[in-house]
Amino acid sequence: MAEFKNQTLSGEITLDGNTFLNIDFNDAVLTYDGGAPPSFSNCRFNTARFTFRESASNTLMFLRAMAPAETNMRSIVLGLMPELQP
Repeated sequence: MAEFKNQTLSGEITLDGNTFLNIDFNDAVLTYDGGAPPSFSNCRFNTARFTFRESASNTLMFLRAMAPAETNMRSIVLGLMPELQP
């Protein structure tokens, strides 16, 4: 696990287990594989995008499969992340 502080990062950046403090992500591909969650504080995301691989990708696909209204599980998915609800 690494700590990145007061810098500008671009290109592919692995997120797993890393800490990002006062970072400008410019034209960055932020990649998460499903390991330890990253930590962000006072970061800016400029033309940045996220990619999810390995177990993170599987988890995201699972949540997407549960989310449609016709599954009757949408409230369960939203209940897992109440901070996303208005």
